[in-house]
Amino acid sequence: MDSAPGTNSNKRFYGWTIVVSLWIIYFLNVGFPMYGGQTVNTFMADEMGFKRTILGLAFSLFNLFQGLPGPIIGYTVQKKGARFSIAIGSALLIVSALMMGYVVKSQWLFLLTFGVIAGVGVGFGTVVPVQTTVSQWFDRKRARAMAITLTASGFGGFIAAPLLTKVLSSTGKWNNCWLLVAGAAGLALLIDLLLVKDKPADIGQVPDGKTAENADIGTKSKKAKYIPYSTEEDWTIKEAMRNPKCWLTLLGALGIYIPYMMLISHGIACLGDHGITAATAAFSMSLITATSIAGRLLGGELCNHMPARIVWAGSLGILLLGSVFLMNSGSIASMVLYAVCTGIGFGSSFVCMPVVFSSYFGVKIYSRLFGTLFPIITICSSVSPTLAGYLYDKSGSYNSSFFLIMIFNIIGIVAMLLNKPPKKDVGPQ
Repeated sequence: MDSAPGTNSNKRFYGWTIVVSLWIIYFLNVGFPMYGGQTVNTFMADEMGFKRTILGLAFSLFNLFQGLPGPIIGYTVQKKGARFSIAIGSALLIVSALMMGYVVKSQWLFLLTFGVIAGVGVGFGTVVPVQTTVSQWFDRKRARAMAITLTASGFGGFIAAPLLTKVLSSTGKWNNCWLLVAGAAGLALLIDLLLVKDKPADIGQVPDGKTAENADIGTKSKKAKYIPYSTEEDWTIKEAMRNPKCWLTLLGALGIYIPYMMLISHGIACLGDHGITAATAAFSMSLITATSIAGRLLGGELCNHMPARIVWAGSLGILLLGSVFLMNSGSIASMVLYAVCTGIGFGSSFVCMPVVFSSYFGVKIYSRLFGTLFPIITICSSVSPTLAGYLYDKSGSYNSSFFLIMIFNIIGIVAMLLNKPPKKDVGPQ
């Protein structure tokens, strides 16, 4: 039962229960429909006679519709709460999974159900509400809590896809796989309704589990310890969008997603062009997933000891090294270095992004601010693999694509190095 408003310092801090709950929700609502769903879709499309173009288009729509409703998702989280948004997303995933298993018989319904309904479900049920809730519950420990929570999607790639493949091979029916996806979303919905609280004040607590007085005492006794930046100003969406630091942060985000999507979508093909066998090249994807988990934990910990923007810039530098090693991937060693640098660079910068946005402009507007910018990130990252393929078809090599990757990486690095905490414009509006 929720306690009355006010600070109750005698209660055990509920924030880490929130982290565990959100980790499970993120794992279920991303791992099963995204990673597992693609595995099932391949068998489903072959059995129904769908062309590979339809299969690829479904996944492209799925990615797009996670981000396109971003402004609506952000508004929903701000007005109704993250708990409400996660409930909507989980419900949409249940509906889409049941439709995929028992209703979908045509190409257009396949695209609508998986591409649009499931995509919107993942959008409402994961990134924006999860990151917003972590930001609400944590201030000085935000980076660590965010890092732990965001490892869930990495584990989803390891567990959900093999599990659904095993169900498919043992039963021979992809309908059963979609039942499992629906069950996972149902479990996420149950955890959300029972355990998730939007913010500490809902149960009489404060961020990090400390009162302001205790936090000040701790600060004075540990003056040498680095304290992560967190704005004390009350920003509005308009003020944030007018501030150049908002757009520098967006450039940093594009410096993550555009290169990463190019690398993972064409990495195996590029390795094959350099003489790496298909089986060995496929291992690079598993290695990227594993090291991205380590990268998230590493990035979250580093943000507790230095500015998140510096960690972000360094992470993009590591991601840049990944593309350099891929360009020269004529050996197993260079392939491993490509995968490790790509995984760590992406994982670490992936954590830094919500930390910078929320600490620079405040947790009150984070959901709407990031939700407003999310469609830009989604569209650019969705187009980049197609652009890389087009450039390869025109030139017969990935050199032009690597040049673009490096440009976006460098732009992101420079943007982060320049991206010191913003100050509000106090002049006339």
